[in-house]
Parts: sequence; structure tokens; C-alpha cells
Amino acid sequence: MNFIKRIAQNSQIVEFLFIIFVVFTFDAIFIIRYGFGVTFGHWLIAFFNVAIVISTLSFIKKNKYRYLAYFIYILVMFTFFLTDSTLYFFKQDVTSIAMLLESGKNTMRIGLKYNPLSPYGVILWGIILLFLVFSFKFLKEIVKLHPENNPKRFVFRTIYLIISMLGLFFSPRFINETDALVFDTPADKSLFVQKFGSITYHAKDIVTYAGNAIKPLFYADEYIEELDQIVTETIANQSSLFGVLEGQNVIMIMCETCEDFAFSREHTPNYYRLYDEGIHFNNFYSAAKSNYTYDAEFKSLTSMMYFQADNFMYSFGDNTYHNALPYVLGDFGYTANSFHNYYQNFFNRDMIHPNMGFERYYAFEDLEIEENENWPLDSIMFEKFKDLIAPVQEEPFFSFVMTVTPHGPHNKYREELQEYYEELENDPKYADAPLELLTITAAQMNFDEGLGTLLSDLESKNLLEDTLIIIYSDHKNYSSFPITYEYSNPETRDIPYEMEKVPMIIYSQKLGSSENNTLTSHYDITPTVMDLLGITYYQDYYYGQSIFLDQKEDRPIILSFSSWISHENVVMFDQVLSGNDNEEDYLAKKSWVYQMIERYEKMFQSNYFVDRITYLPKLVD
Repeated sequence: MNFIKRIAQNSQIVEFLFIIFVVFTFDAIFIIRYGFGVTFGHWLIAFFNVAIVISTLSFIKKNKYRYLAYFIYILVMFTFFLTDSTLYFFKQDVTSIAMLLESGKNTMRIGLKYNPLSPYGVILWGIILLFLVFSFKFLKEIVKLHPENNPKRFVFRTIYLIISMLGLFFSPRFINETDALVFDTPADKSLFVQKFGSITYHAKDIVTYAGNAIKPLFYADEYIEELDQIVTETIANQSSLFGVLEGQNVIMIMCETCEDFAFSREHTPNYYRLYDEGIHFNNFYSAAKSNYTYDAEFKSLTSMMYFQADNFMYSFGDNTYHNALPYVLGDFGYTANSFHNYYQNFFNRDMIHPNMGFERYYAFEDLEIEENENWPLDSIMFEKFKDLIAPVQEEPFFSFVMTVTPHGPHNKYREELQEYYEELENDPKYADAPLELLTITAAQMNFDEGLGTLLSDLESKNLLEDTLIIIYSDHKNYSSFPITYEYSNPETRDIPYEMEKVPMIIYSQKLGSSENNTLTSHYDITPTVMDLLGITYYQDYYYGQSIFLDQKEDRPIILSFSSWISHENVVMFDQVLSGNDNEEDYLAKKSWVYQMIERYEKMFQSNYFVDRITYLPKLVD
């Protein structure tokens, strides 16, 4: 100990190495917990990422203030460790700087939205917190030992900083060729932390976020020119059902967290009415980025994609999206409105929905009900908004409805769902059911009550026979994964991505009832609606295709830079799980996936659709 004290009195190397040890401990626990395979080269990059921060902070002369800076840095890294561990446990996702900035905008509450005890348990968390407290106390003693008037202070700190900068510059040379592409793509968050750990991810994420923020300022015109060279106005293929529903009303319902296992004929009869009388899809996958509602919403309304860490509904909420379904339908004589039973500014919908072509966005503020700690029930929203969702008018209408009641977590008894709990108590099938199952089932029963209100209203207004209804879920029930796994199909739940399937129904009396096994996702919703309504559109502006094409192109359902689902192969985090695993074919397909993602992200960054028509305009008689 005396030896360490002597070194600490003459050099800052002890405090330098101790802080690296503390931060690396957090990263090591995270990596070991989830079984990531991080190599020595990757640890080396992480070392210099931490070193450059500490070297910079070491220029603070006063020990008191330098310790405070170290304290804040360690606390920030611990916060990342906490939220990363929690988010990865529930969603295979990690925190980003964009999430932190958006957390103050009435949006997601980062990892602490979920139970942070889940990844490690109470005992291990207790040990980790004791280690953190000890580290702060020990670091304080080390910092106090260093004389503030050391004449060589500036020279040594400059040397540390130069070495750190050179190390950070040269250390990526140790990355093998396979991982180099991942290193340059921190937006592929899950794979990045698997390869490089949390420390390097957060350093890259901050740099990438700053770079993405300035791209629209400096490169928008360049991106437009580039896109004009590769985007063609090629007419999309049309199915045998093209134009069959021309002029029909459209109601699109995105059901929050809805699961097949929580629907039943006994307790959700209205859902099953549409299931039996409409077309139900057995292979509809959630394409939502890391299971985020806003991404499912955006994909289903635009057939676009992005995989940067930030929520583009904020980052590019000022853009104009003439390619979006409400704008397109508006040009074909439709009125277009959106509905939700949460606050207007949640996910920036009050700004972006008008820019997508919605005439009005109705939300909690329009329900005229008393605010309380619970989300307003879906049944109340359908009842209060029914004349707005299904107006009696000469023009056809498009209504986009987003529900909220089935949202997790489901591990607490919800008083507002009491009547549904009581109904389930009288059903022997739920006699020993866990609370999580009872809650999500009760919540979907309330949604079903609202759906019944809508159907009865359409029938009373003689609108049902002229209305296309589309129901789909935004994402899986990630907040109660053990329940989702237990009650999913036991024959398929262990097959990769099979649990990513979510409910999807298309109902129209003209289409009849059937079962459809087409491989499809949120990307295909807007193209399908346009196909059924007889709207001719240009394929390159939309990633998806009509579900009803006789020969649908095998475009992969892109889930990230390194994960997709297609008939040719199924890929998860750069591993071909099934299908064609020829290395040359795989690399060619991966390159194509990167190009597609880059194309659509440049469309965002250049506000590409502000003055473009993405379809053939309606002919005026």
C-alpha cells in the first residue's frame, strides 16, 4: 500500500489505472452476463476509449474538482451499465445518447422502465453497488495524494493524452476484416456490443450521433443527387386484387403489444369475428426496430426504414412525407385522421402526423376525461372517438388508430381492468394462470370491447360493407418474456424469429375469409393498401410490396444491419441460422441490405419526399 501511495504522490498513473479498472469491471460483468465473445483487440480499443476521457480530465489541476469530474464520469458509465443490462435483458437493446436526450421529451423512460433487478438479481446488484461505493471512496483517497503544484504535471498529462489519441487511432487496426464493418456501424447496437462491449459502443454512438445531426446541414443536396441516380420511377407490380376495393374507407388499427395467445373466442369475440370473416396472416413478423412502437408505426405508414439509434420521428419530424399513406390517400379524395389514447406529444406525433398527411391527430387531450395514473382504456377511446373514426360523409375516410391498454408491464394488478379479471376468474382455463397472463389477456379483452364498439357503429351507419379494416400488432410482449415464451406455440417457439410473429388481419366483405401464409411484415402494409385501392405507385419509393402478389419478390424482412428473415435464408447477428449459407451469396446479400438501409436513411436526411410524387395521380373525369 505504501508503494502505491508513493506512486500516487508522484504520478497520476494510479488514479488513471484505477478508473479504467472500475469502468472495465462494469463492462466485464455485462459481457460475461450475456456471453459475448470480446477479443483482446476489442478490449484494447475500449482501453483507449476510456484513456482518452481520463487523460482529458486529468488536466484539471485542483484535486477536488478533478475527483468530481472522475466521479461524474464513473457515474455516467455505471448508468450506461445499468440501463444496458436492463434493456438487453428485455429487448436485446442498449442505451444510446439519443435515448438519453429523448427521455426528457415525454417519450421512453430508458432501461428503468423495466425492472433493473432482472439481469443480475438482488444479491449480485448489492455486491455491484458496494463495489461502486468502495471505488468512489478509494479514488478520493488516491486523488488527494497527488500534489496540485507538481511542476511536471502538464507535461505528463499531455503525454498521456497523446498516447491515448494515438492508441485510439491505431487500435482498430487489430480488428479482423469480418468485424470491421460492424465497427463502422454502431447503429447495429446489439451486434456491436456483442463484438466490442459497451464502452466502445457508447464512445462510437456519441460520435455517430453528432455526425448524423450535421449530415442534413451539409450533405442534403448531395444525397438528393445521389438518390436521383439510383431511384427509378418503376411501376410496382400489381396483384390480381388491384383496385378491388377502390374508394372503400380504410381503418388501420395498430394494437399495442397484442399477442395471439391473449386472444380467445370466449373472451375476445369481436377480434375473432374479424379473424373468421377476414384474412388472417400466419407469417406476419414485427419489423419494429428493437421492438419500439414508433418504428412499427412509421414502417407501416411509409414502408421506409432506418436503424440509427435515435427516434427519427423526433430527428426528422419536420420533414414532409408525401410518400406516407395518409398523404397519398388525401390526394385520392380521402380525409385522413389519427387517434391515440395517450398524450399528443408522445413520440412527437403532434408534429410528425400532420407532416405525414393527417388532417388531425386526436389524443388524450381530446377525450375530455379526468386524468389519473392509469392510461385511458382502449374501450373509452373507441367510444369517445367513434364518430370521428367512422364519420358519415360523402368522401371516403382513412382512420389510423393506435391503442395502448395492452402495453406492459403486466406484473401488477390493474384496477381499471377489474371486470375482466373477474370474468377470467370464472374460466377454469385461467385458474392457475400467472398475473402477467391475466393482465395482458384482460387488457386485450378491453381492446376487444372497443373493437366491438367500432364494428357496431360501422354497422349502424351502414359503413361496414364499404370499409377495409386492418388490424396488426406493433411488437411482441417483451416486458413479460417468460410468459410470452410459455404460451407461444411449443412446436415453433424455439425456432429463431418464430416468436417475432404478431397478429395481422385484413377484413373486407369483398375479400371474404381465408388463411394466408405469405412471409410479410409492417413494410408491406402501405403497399398492400394502395394495391387493394387501385393506386399505382413507384416501387423504389417503398421497400415493401403488396402481400397479395402472386410472385412476391423475396425481399428480406430487414430487422437490423445484421439480421433479416427471407425465404432464401434467416440471419441473426451475422449468423446464417437456416437456408443458403454460401459465403459469397451471404456477403452479396448483406451488402444489398446495407445499401437499402443507407438509401432510406439518406431519404430522411435530405427530406427527399418534400416535393416528390411517389404514385400516379388520380385521373380527373
